[in-house]
Amino acid sequence: MHGKTPLVFGLGLAFGTLALSPAVIAQQTPQTLERVEVTGSAIKRSEAEGPAPLEIITRQEIQRTGATTLNELMRSIPSLDILDQGELVSNSPIGSGTASFRMRGLDDTNLLVLLNGRRLPTNALYDSTGAGASVDVNMIPLAAIERVEILKDGGSAIYGADAVAGVINIITRRDFRGGDVYANYGISSRGDGEEKRTGAVFGFGDLDQDRYNLMVTVDYFKRDPIYRKDRNLSKSADYRRFPGGLDARSPFAPEGNYVDTSTFELTGASVQPCPPERYNEFCRFDFNASVLTAYNGADHLSTMAFGSLLAGGVKMSGELFFSQAENTFESHPVPDFFAVPSGTGFIAGRFMQGGPRETERDSRLFSTALAAEGNVAAYEWKLELGHAESRVTNNDRNYYDERLWRPATLNGSIDPTVNTNDPAFVESLKIRPTRKGKSDVEYVNTLLRGEAFNLPAGPMGFATGIQYRKQTLRDTPDPLSQQDLVVGSIQQAAVSAAEEVWSAFGELNVPVLRNVEAQLALRHDRYSDYDATSPKVAAKWNVVPELSVRASYAESFRSPALKQRFGAREQGAATITEREQCDQLGIAPSSPCNVAAFQITGANPNLKPEKAKTYNLGLVFQPFARLSGALDFWWIYKKDDISTLTIPAAIENGFVGRDPNDGRYLIFTNLQNVAERAVRGVDFDVQYRQPSSLGIFTLRNAITYTDSNRTREAGQNWTEFANTYAQPMYRNVFRVTYERGAWSGQTQARTTGGFWDTDQPHPVATGTRKVGSFTEVDLSVRYAGMRNWRIEGGVLNMFDKEPPFSLTNALDNQYSQLGFAELYTNRGRFFYVNVGYRFQ
Repeated sequence: MHGKTPLVFGLGLAFGTLALSPAVIAQQTPQTLERVEVTGSAIKRSEAEGPAPLEIITRQEIQRTGATTLNELMRSIPSLDILDQGELVSNSPIGSGTASFRMRGLDDTNLLVLLNGRRLPTNALYDSTGAGASVDVNMIPLAAIERVEILKDGGSAIYGADAVAGVINIITRRDFRGGDVYANYGISSRGDGEEKRTGAVFGFGDLDQDRYNLMVTVDYFKRDPIYRKDRNLSKSADYRRFPGGLDARSPFAPEGNYVDTSTFELTGASVQPCPPERYNEFCRFDFNASVLTAYNGADHLSTMAFGSLLAGGVKMSGELFFSQAENTFESHPVPDFFAVPSGTGFIAGRFMQGGPRETERDSRLFSTALAAEGNVAAYEWKLELGHAESRVTNNDRNYYDERLWRPATLNGSIDPTVNTNDPAFVESLKIRPTRKGKSDVEYVNTLLRGEAFNLPAGPMGFATGIQYRKQTLRDTPDPLSQQDLVVGSIQQAAVSAAEEVWSAFGELNVPVLRNVEAQLALRHDRYSDYDATSPKVAAKWNVVPELSVRASYAESFRSPALKQRFGAREQGAATITEREQCDQLGIAPSSPCNVAAFQITGANPNLKPEKAKTYNLGLVFQPFARLSGALDFWWIYKKDDISTLTIPAAIENGFVGRDPNDGRYLIFTNLQNVAERAVRGVDFDVQYRQPSSLGIFTLRNAITYTDSNRTREAGQNWTEFANTYAQPMYRNVFRVTYERGAWSGQTQARTTGGFWDTDQPHPVATGTRKVGSFTEVDLSVRYAGMRNWRIEGGVLNMFDKEPPFSLTNALDNQYSQLGFAELYTNRGRFFYVNVGYRFQ
């Protein structure tokens, strides 16, 4: 045990020492008012609305959105950010098929995702920058969810120091009796993207009467992909058909473009004749015209069992969750710089005879937990222990061993520009790289809560606990991938690391006055190499029955992801097209600026934790019974932000080399605690409910507006990124819900604000185009008038709107190059119908 562990235990028991004194125990009386626990506090309360801004999305609200995955549900929650690359692209070895939550303009590692209040492991595969080191929410079936609770003001003092932006707690169904079977079907108006879902829920026993309950669920979901070629916006990477668009088709053409080995630029000549329609300065290959997806397929199976038992005044429960996804992702045949015995000796080519590269991805999420809870005198205690793990295996096909491939192309045994090579010889050069990842978390949580003593304004509630968790990561790419010897792939780093965390926390709910309550919380986390104390102070003032004011302050402490500290070097393809950068590289002004390069990234064992402060100030109002709402201003400041240098910054500082094998430029970027970040904005949510003779109408509008998202590196000025590429200043959802008897329905308009079409900070260069706002309208109808039956149907994107065009996305290969930002999809109009039967 760590040398300072007594401090951890001492902090955890600080509140409990007072609470457990005999004099206080004697004063306690059992509570008669039913209290519940909500995300944001370990103290049970009689009402959900406390000092912290909390949004709860119920099962009924989820069903009305028509969403089939948690990832799609995010589009109906404006307080959550969207960056949907994992669902849109099939050529990402790590990210294809995955999805994660984001909030407040920060990346996904700043948001803590819980399942039934317990931690989940990060996705087992992520790169050395830390991108993707978060929970893959696509592994959690929407059908199993009872509600989603979103804490918006930071939860580090209660749940863990890494809850910088907030907490999302996914609550699954439980204490279910009877049976529920369902079948869902959906398809786009163009006849693709077909979705099928079927499942069942069975429950036995009444916890109050029978003293036990057991629930089992099973859910299967399958979705067919949508291909880029089948949508107008993404059908071709030649974007000259749009105003201001350029030709983004790849220089890695099957005909083989000769490369000048001194500058590594294309000469304009090719080995094989180039069809005229594909020649533009050099021969080009249209990667959007086949194979690549605009929306990935999915094949998910999940099951969950939850049981609870009352015995001797103690409630014991167990939970088992398993989810598996098996998907195949395709990308084009191998592109690379090939050594050939003609011309300049190097070509930018694509070996079509080898067939498309394929990745068979098997993802599994497993979670099990045991819990016991009961009462000692007037106090409630709880003990939890559990284990959860994520396993991902990538099996690749149609790649080549560099040690065999390079000699074969250099001596002419393989001509990479034709399809007539000896098939048997081609197969002899192939390899099937495999990458296996495993991420797991083990934990023990203890909790004691109750009322410490009575104040003049009411009883003071307390909660205290000690927690332990161990998280491990093992990522093992194929040995040749680790050595950068796989043709058509990138170098991949292995890692095997573990970290233990001891934590203790205490929380008080203090009734300062009859109309003022305060939340005081303190948490201490002890990691292997560092520790931190995270306080939180929040208060709510009920000014009048119709108006309340709330405010909070929280500090956070996010440890670097394991691979950020213990991983190795990785590289990815990049293209230098900016004239200023080409000048810095020494490329002659007379030469075209289109330079292929590798961006080198890597871990840093000396990284420090990121630290943050979160402020929130809000109003909760209900001027009359039918109208209610909330207005919250928020601000987050981070320091020691972990980031990589941008390619322009790396080039400017001379972090540049040349690959000894083929001469390609190497741009070295490195993880560093080099940045500060400041984000601020406002949430506004208002709802009006109007009963009438025609039924009950409910109107709701929710908007999140991000006023500023600034960052700066050491010694530099602040730079503003709000309202630039993929960082719109607002997301708004307007809903009208109708209920009358067995009928109900909803229409909603989901709007994403526009932004300047550049990923460079303000001030925006003169002439920069603006990407317009985008609105999709959904409609759903539900009928439950038949005994035990329910049926619902609807249409998403009812008016078949196409996303607004983005030059930045289209022309820069660090993005999806679908022609639009990863904030929406080009699926188009989508119809769905769901049928369910409930029996006792």
